Amino acid sequence: MAVASLAIVSIGVWAWHCQVTEQQGYESELMDALRLVSEADETILQIDAIADDPFAAESEGKRQDVLSSVEQTKQLLVDADGKARNVSEKLSDPSVREVANQTVISITARQGMITQGMQLVKTSEDAEQAAKECDAAWQLVLDADAQVREATKLAGRNEVDASKEHSLEAKETFSKSLGQLKALQADYPTADISPLIEYVEKRMEAMDLAVQSDEALTAKNKDEAIARNDAYNAAEEEAATMAAALPSDPKQLVKDAYFATWAEVIRNYAGQRAAAGTSDAVIRDYLGAQGK
Repeated sequence: MAVASLAIVSIGVWAWHCQVTEQQGYESELMDALRLVSEADETILQIDAIADDPFAAESEGKRQDVLSSVEQTKQLLVDADGKARNVSEKLSDPSVREVANQTVISITARQGMITQGMQLVKTSEDAEQAAKECDAAWQLVLDADAQVREATKLAGRNEVDASKEHSLEAKETFSKSLGQLKALQADYPTADISPLIEYVEKRMEAMDLAVQSDEALTAKNKDEAIARNDAYNAAEEEAATMAAALPSDPKQLVKDAYFATWAEVIRNYAGQRAAAGTSDAVIRDYLGAQGK
């Protein structure tokens, strides 16, 4: 009987050893899944940065990195999901099993972040380009405005021909800006930049009147010169009123259009990010308690 009892105990110990070893294997597979998630996060964090501020100077470089790595990142999450799901029903420790379940939830949320985030990565590229084009067009407006100020200064010194020349140069510069703004409106119709276009057109109208006033002075037609100058001043006052209604940074019109157009995707992305964060907190608590 003593021999028989010893045999039973030995078998029990062996069965327990196999179970422990098996459970350790499942936990190891879970850790592998978490390592894959961590690796995938290198790309997901770049998507996150673009989603947060698609117009940041560094977003362009991040965007290219994401486009080149996103497919590999998707596969990492597929592999991690397979491992986590495989062990989630096999782990005997409820706390570890919960970590496996939260890992699956976290992976699903990350996959959602990629789906929503890639829409933002791709569409923000067009928006960023539009913002740059808006900046370039508005710089021409500022250049033209400097030419206008010089023309006004010369007119005050009765240097009529020189004033006229600067007014013509200003109109040409305004015209270049107008062409770029109209092209931008056609290329990126979601942004309403008509206020910028109308402002530039008003400035061009004013330049025509300034030139006509100078020409009347050259022809010694004082009454006509005064009438045209009054009309010029009125046009410039109208332009000033229009300018006051414009955003201090004109490309804000492009940014506002982007955020309005993609508001639902942005909200969905934020929801997936929050879900991932909730699950990650559970996982971090467990890993912290285990010293991993």
